[in-house]
Amino acid sequence: MEKKLRIFYFKETDSMDIWFDDPEKEQICEEIDDAVLLKKDKDGNVIGIEIISIASLTKKPVEIPVSILAALKPVSKIAATVG
Repeated sequence: MEKKLRIFYFKETDSMDIWFDDPEKEQICEEIDDAVLLKKDKDGNVIGIEIISIASLTKKPVEIPVSILAALKPVSKIAATVG
């Protein structure tokens, strides 16, 4: 089965989850700054990113180290869900 990038926005918490793999594989959540959490599987591989308090980021961009994203396998199809 082809993997898809999944993006979810949660209005109630003003947060966004971006998943590169199945969210059910999440075992570890690591805070890398005040606005970004890395979602990892049991082996420590990054499978998603959570961005919190999106409205407060209008003047400050979200910065995620390229080294973290470079380790991800390419995703050829994108499916976005807003909920």
